[in-house]
Amino acid sequence: MPYRYQVVAEGEAASFRELDLEDTPALPVRKLELMADGVEQAVAVGYAATMPGRAPVLLGWENRTAEPTLAFDTRATDVTALARAVARHAPAGATVLSWWDTSRQLGLLAGMTPVNDTNLAQPLLLPAQWRRVRSVIESAEEQFWQAARGSEAAARFERYVDALVSEESDGLAALRALAGSGETYLIVQIVDAYRAGMLRPDRLGIGYRDFPRSAGLHGTIATVKAWLREQGHESYTIDARDPAVLRVFFLTTPESKKTLIARLLPFSTSNPFTLDAPRIVHQQGPYWVFRLSAQPRPEGSAPAAS
Repeated sequence: MPYRYQVVAEGEAASFRELDLEDTPALPVRKLELMADGVEQAVAVGYAATMPGRAPVLLGWENRTAEPTLAFDTRATDVTALARAVARHAPAGATVLSWWDTSRQLGLLAGMTPVNDTNLAQPLLLPAQWRRVRSVIESAEEQFWQAARGSEAAARFERYVDALVSEESDGLAALRALAGSGETYLIVQIVDAYRAGMLRPDRLGIGYRDFPRSAGLHGTIATVKAWLREQGHESYTIDARDPAVLRVFFLTTPESKKTLIARLLPFSTSNPFTLDAPRIVHQQGPYWVFRLSAQPRPEGSAPAAS
């Protein structure tokens, strides 16, 4: 193993004010540091809810290096804000369809019923020098996070990913079959598209590149667009939340633009606000929240406001 987890703090959520978990102050939480061989400082810092008898739920992950390690950044404050927003928009116990990590977070913090309710520890973002021991890392991650690959829950998640990378109508039908009856909310974020592309590279071509904000926001965006034109990437979206860099995600094939996940997210060739079904009900930080069971809007009516 080229790294290890190190518990640096442990206690109730109220002790970790940076997580903004005021609604669940007694939740047991551990703060973890990811220590890599040959590196003195932590390469990533994470927070996990650790309830007795349950697999840990990752609440936040902050990469301390330029390249994401194991996972993309997840801001715990974004997660808690999403949980509060969903609790306002969705009835108690409503079903949520989302990536397995988001699903588990909302099941814990918002009382929703997640379809993907199991930690699967995939896909893993590995630096090039770690990829030769991928199988060792995957086994260690499954053990640490008490993952359940090969289970019925894992098979259900595979169906979810297949739906995301299908064309819009087929993907929606598959998601409704997964959700069953009742009020269902679909929640996606940009990194879900990248992760889906990692798991289904033959059906969704996607990449990303970081651009330092050396020339200010407008200057950097101009650099980004010039680079996209040079590379021939028509469909892209920019994550500008990091004050130091702009991260641009881009689709690499024409077919990728037709996938459901690309239609649900704000790529330059799509507009989630114009969709009839599913209908967007909220946008919170990096998350886009849709009511999957919504009926198409009457012709000529305006989109519902958040």
